[in-house]
Amino acid sequence: MRTFWRKRYVCPVCKGEFESVRLFSEAIRIRSRESDLKPVYEGVNALMFQLVSCPNCLYTSFEDDFEKLTASEVEAVEKVSERVKQIKIDLTENKSVRDAALQYNIAAGMYVARRKLFRAAECFLKLAWLYRDADASDEERKALEHAKELFLKSYSEEDLTEERQIAALFYLGETSKRLGEKKEAVRWFSELFKRFGKSDSIYLKQARQEWQEVSFAG
Repeated sequence: MRTFWRKRYVCPVCKGEFESVRLFSEAIRIRSRESDLKPVYEGVNALMFQLVSCPNCLYTSFEDDFEKLTASEVEAVEKVSERVKQIKIDLTENKSVRDAALQYNIAAGMYVARRKLFRAAECFLKLAWLYRDADASDEERKALEHAKELFLKSYSEEDLTEERQIAALFYLGETSKRLGEKKEAVRWFSELFKRFGKSDSIYLKQARQEWQEVSFAG
């Protein structure tokens, strides 16, 4: 079975051309999902390869918006790039958890600079998942704390689509639960039900189960 291929990109920040390692869709196999909808993969961990990084300036983002920058975003990202571009990261298929973690941290910083707080929150959420797979509980907790903070700012300040509002509320509840903040978790799940209770989103279905667990736990 084919696993990796290389896709060519043009960096919107430094204009350099490069190839990035991508995963063939048939190589991504999800065995199950955890309570926060984290995928449990069979074989290669797709979390390691969701981001694209320019090897020259280390501009990093999710693939679906890698080249979609405005002039003001480029200017903001350049300032972050100046601080991080000397960091050494293995961007090949042999990258380590440390390399992928650096990518998520850099991407989060660049999304904040671009004023895309929801995407920054996603970076920290997936960083927490990466650390969970590596049994690094202290690092996972720190990443969850950052994710919660950014999901709150995103929900409060950004003009989100309905689905992203639902996701933000779900993850505010779920990260609170995982951080041991039961009252906060109940509050956010209840807000989710109040605002979007009629939605058929997967987040609503999972939230009902999580709300029961956290509400009736000793």
